[in-house]
Amino acid sequence: MKNKIMSNPNNPFKDKSLSTLLVRFSAPAVAGMFANALYNIISRIYVGQDVGAAGLAGITLLFPLGLIYMGFSALIGVGSNALFSIRLGEHQTEEARRILGNGFILLTMVSSALTVLSYMYLDPILALLGADSEVLPLARAYAQVVFPGYLLFGIGAGMNHFIRSSGRPKTAMATQLIGAFINLVFGPLFIFTFHWGIRGAAAATVLGQLISFIWVMYFFLCGNTMYRLRLVYCKVKKRIVLGCLAIGFSQFAFQLASSVLNFILNHALLKYGGNVAVSAMGIAISVNTLVLMPLLGISQGAQPLIGYNYGARKYKTAIQTLKMALRWSMWITTTGFVILELFAVPIAAVFNSTDTALVAMASRTIRILNFLLPILPLQVMATSFFQAINQPVKAAFLSLSRQVLLVIPLVLILPLFFKLSGVFYAPVVADLIATLVAVYMLHTFFAKHDLRLFGKSKEN
Repeated sequence: MKNKIMSNPNNPFKDKSLSTLLVRFSAPAVAGMFANALYNIISRIYVGQDVGAAGLAGITLLFPLGLIYMGFSALIGVGSNALFSIRLGEHQTEEARRILGNGFILLTMVSSALTVLSYMYLDPILALLGADSEVLPLARAYAQVVFPGYLLFGIGAGMNHFIRSSGRPKTAMATQLIGAFINLVFGPLFIFTFHWGIRGAAAATVLGQLISFIWVMYFFLCGNTMYRLRLVYCKVKKRIVLGCLAIGFSQFAFQLASSVLNFILNHALLKYGGNVAVSAMGIAISVNTLVLMPLLGISQGAQPLIGYNYGARKYKTAIQTLKMALRWSMWITTTGFVILELFAVPIAAVFNSTDTALVAMASRTIRILNFLLPILPLQVMATSFFQAINQPVKAAFLSLSRQVLLVIPLVLILPLFFKLSGVFYAPVVADLIATLVAVYMLHTFFAKHDLRLFGKSKEN
């Protein structure tokens, strides 16, 4: 069977092979997300070199709060985008426009409310996150400046999904590249030239998010697109809201569970290893993200293809898209695994070469945390697949199985026997179990369509 999308003059997927479409939609997402991961790493390098381990700990302790912002953005952005793609596949253009408008209103309302609450309860939040007398002033200084960036990111990232799904993946990539470029250029200027320290890192992040937000809004208000934001489509509809929330809940649950996990993880690190352990984990997570972002980029690129074909009842094409995305992402994560295992020490030293204790712990954490990188695409792609085909319960289960049912209990139990090593190994054990569950669920789904998860499927 040839992997072709049916011709349609109004269809951005027309007359292309699956491999061509997956490259077209994934490559920009991979480039954009890789750039975002890179500028987050470089921002931490700047802070590590200028402020030291305490500054890295301050940024790391704020990570759970950032994940909450990302979670709500994903709840609305990813959920409405999946529904948007399905409606496009069903040729319901007007309904797709209403989904776009509803998504924008919801993103703005929720992100604004989160920002107000964050400012109102800043110190209690930081204390809850585990900031001690050494880290608290640095974390507070960073948070006070960076919160507007969180607000802009929540709206901009959510709307950027629509740019990609409306057939403009390169424009979506530009959204992320612009923010990354601004951060990379102004980060060292604000930190080292203006001597703003950790506030400079936050200011560069906010500036990058502001420019990205302006780019996204220009596209939907003035750009060359069939799907512009218009007031008539922004009236909130209950059926649309509930549909978006149902599909996006799995991604929201994943981010929220990640926030809770990071909260518990940070407290365990503080208990068994102190601020240096928190800093080491922050470095390891940053490096890990550099490999995972391309994986998530492929996942984002594949999702509208899967959703469109599933909406058009081309089920085999949707499944074949998943299998192709899996192969490509596993090549990337396997390459990343080899690099990180071989060069963990010099990579850790880039963040702060003078603190030998931090370098030793961070390099060890990098090797442990990335041990199962080659098989992680199975877990990530399975969640994305079930989300794209509007099976939110399965997607939510896969998201929650790792974060809530596995990692959190393991972080609480393993350190009782293995101290700090137990904290480091808990996510690895959870990834192994969660990946096995994902494989089983995919295998079961594929079997219903007379297809195989691995190997060549029978032709009908």
